[in-house]
Amino acid sequence: MCPVCNGMLAEARICPRCGSEMADAGRVTDFYGPYSPYMEFDSFMRKETSCIHLYTCQDCSYDERVEIELTEG
Repeated sequence: MCPVCNGMLAEARICPRCGSEMADAGRVTDFYGPYSPYMEFDSFMRKETSCIHLYTCQDCSYDERVEIELTEG
């Protein structure tokens, strides 16, 4: 299970562009369908050992994807 999705971990990120705090916008898979052309091909071949979250900066609109390791639950 993903500790960020389940509220067990608050992953704090700082924007590398402007230094502001970034907000968790949720899982990347929530933005794209399961067979979206925008998802990397490797993501379909990989076992689910992590959850990819999208973090966005409210000040400069920079975004990045962060891999969160799944835990036993």
